[in-house]
Amino acid sequence: MRLYRFSPIKTQDRLIKVVKYIAIQTTKLCNNVIGQTLPINSLTVFSHYHDEYEKLIKILTKMGDYYNENNGLRVRLKKPINVSGHSILFLRIRKPDPYRMQVGCNDFVVENYKTFKKGYLTKHTQNLRLIERPEYEMIEFFHPDFDVLAYIVHAKQGNLQMI
Repeated sequence: MRLYRFSPIKTQDRLIKVVKYIAIQTTKLCNNVIGQTLPINSLTVFSHYHDEYEKLIKILTKMGDYYNENNGLRVRLKKPINVSGHSILFLRIRKPDPYRMQVGCNDFVVENYKTFKKGYLTKHTQNLRLIERPEYEMIEFFHPDFDVLAYIVHAKQGNLQMI
């Protein structure tokens, strides 16, 4: 994996190119791991430098309206980014983290989290990992040949807005 493939990202056009890259790669990752694709409506770009994060936040606030924050600002896009059959409605810029060398990640949408968890988690232990937090849990998709991550997030008490 080439570290920081796109960083530093300096323009809105480049940011959109990165969003599309992440969506395409996480779709390939999903297909590689479970043999199917899942819808994406929320995506995160990982910034790798403080100056890059500050620049991307300025760009992001022009592209959408504040939604929430979790390791970085998240907006509801004024105009969804459509790529490969996915409509990205939410976009977040993650603050620099030395343990996040990937380009970014997304959240997959599933009809029934518990059914997915029961059907796939134990069958794909080399590429799916359960991460538990007090308010939520998530299944992480990962593979060493991909420079992206993906998640299926499930709130324990029903409110996912904070994630």
